[in-house]
Amino acid sequence: MDKAYEGKNVLITGATGFIGSMLLKTLLEKLEGVGRIYCLYHTTPPSQAYAHDKRVVWIKGDIRKENWDIATSWLQEIRKDVDIVFHLAAYTRWDTDIQDQVHANTLSALQGATLVATFEKRALFLVTSSYWALCNRSATEHIEERIYQDSTAESELEEIVTKGGSARLSEWPNAYAYSKNLMERLLHQRYPHLPIMVARITSVTGAWAYPSKGYCNFSISLPAFIRSIALGGVKHFPVSMKTAINDMIPVDICVNMLLANAVDPSNSLFQVIHCSSATRNIPTLGQVAEMAGHISYFENQYEFDEALAHLNEKQAKLNRVIVEAYGFAMENRFIFNDAQVRRPLQWMSQDALAKFPIDVEELEWTAIIAAMKKELSLLATARAA
Repeated sequence: MDKAYEGKNVLITGATGFIGSMLLKTLLEKLEGVGRIYCLYHTTPPSQAYAHDKRVVWIKGDIRKENWDIATSWLQEIRKDVDIVFHLAAYTRWDTDIQDQVHANTLSALQGATLVATFEKRALFLVTSSYWALCNRSATEHIEERIYQDSTAESELEEIVTKGGSARLSEWPNAYAYSKNLMERLLHQRYPHLPIMVARITSVTGAWAYPSKGYCNFSISLPAFIRSIALGGVKHFPVSMKTAINDMIPVDICVNMLLANAVDPSNSLFQVIHCSSATRNIPTLGQVAEMAGHISYFENQYEFDEALAHLNEKQAKLNRVIVEAYGFAMENRFIFNDAQVRRPLQWMSQDALAKFPIDVEELEWTAIIAAMKKELSLLATARAA
């Protein structure tokens, strides 16, 4: 890994997000030989973020615009120097309309691919997608590391952007999921000969080891779900959750997967990887909830309403919100195959794997959830002080 990144120049979007900040931290602290790291920001640069490290360059931009709205002077340097682009920036809210999601998640990736195609080097464009992108498929099938292409994406995009329609939105649980699926199919159609890697990331959890076990952003997806049980008093869930599979991956393992696969010697043109726990080592969503706190299951709406009546108003409201927001995940079992993402296990040395672990079979989920709960307790104590 150290040799693979020696002198490599990198461009990151979304470097202030949970995964992006961990990617930046890992590059700087574990890959000392890495070259310049250009980080795009939208409004205000993070003034204190690695201000001492001359390898980090913060550049103003807007991923929704042509050339990501990067100033011409910086654009010339980036086109000449960059070897790998990690496009992590995304609009992840589930309560916005499809037009906003498409501009932020679909068109931004297309703008990025168009930009990378003009680079002097044969740069890799690694763009993160989401496991939600494939939630329109049958929950009984295993999701493969490939694009599920049907060649209708261009007409769908036209309907959304030019006509203000919703196209096939009803097939997905939310607009975010559909915008990511649309992005995947459009990239595959328009840029089949560009070195592109689509990384479908499942629910990111607290860290397995780095920078410390349980290190987490509890405002996102599954960590927020765990927080609602551990601290919010949420207790009651549908019985279907006992067997539901909501794939998850520790943030540091996810970042290591991205870094290792970006420099895998077998890389070719368009590829897909799953940053997931797949069939190898994954508890059910019910087991995750039980690790987070004491819960109970209900069979029907009447039982749910009766159970909520015994909570205070704030807890009951939060319980309803959580069940509604995560209802889709509480009813399904999506399994994501992972042969591609495990390729680096064939060439990484034992020292490299100790420094950049990627093998999910080594994870101990009880320890991760316990560490996340400890983090939550510390945060709660700090806020109360």
